[in-house]
Amino acid sequence: MPPRVGYVPLMNALARTHPPFTSAEFYRMAEKGAFAGFRVELRRGMILKMSPQHYPHARTKQDIQYALRKAIQDAGLAWEILTEATVSLGDGFEPMPDIVVFDGDLMPNKSGTIPGSAVKLIVEVGDSTLADDMGEKREEYAAAGLAEYWVADVKARTVIRHAGPLTATYQRQEAPVALDQPIAMLTQAGVVCRV
Repeated sequence: MPPRVGYVPLMNALARTHPPFTSAEFYRMAEKGAFAGFRVELRRGMILKMSPQHYPHARTKQDIQYALRKAIQDAGLAWEILTEATVSLGDGFEPMPDIVVFDGDLMPNKSGTIPGSAVKLIVEVGDSTLADDMGEKREEYAAAGLAEYWVADVKARTVIRHAGPLTATYQRQEAPVALDQPIAMLTQAGVVCRV
């Protein structure tokens, strides 16, 4: 007998499929403590547990954050930088990027998540997550209209910059830049960081 609608076979058993979670459902669960002790993000309506961060990843993230903070200050901009802060980029997509650069003046609610409209740049630091950061996650950021997206490859010690979001890709992907070279934002002239 075939399984009923709404169920899928799972190793000789039936498991109920769940429709994608909405952002509102995700935040209700978080407020009730459903994710206590876990780092999670909502992507394509799925709640994903995030990988642990080892020293090379954490060190690279810290170095890039420091360099970006200095570059933004040198450019005379009042933007803010946070690590692992949740960004609202559309229903069902609430990522927690490694680094987010945003204009705090564009945040109507300082007690909530960072709205996508305030975001200037997101940086993901990839070691074990590099394939996802350059694949599905990049597609999601482009589809959400994120203006600029960087992926730092921990092992290669490079940054790959993307700009010009399209439906599920970016018009522009620059060649990797070594972390010890000047790295300029593609969408904001004058912001050049030196890691």
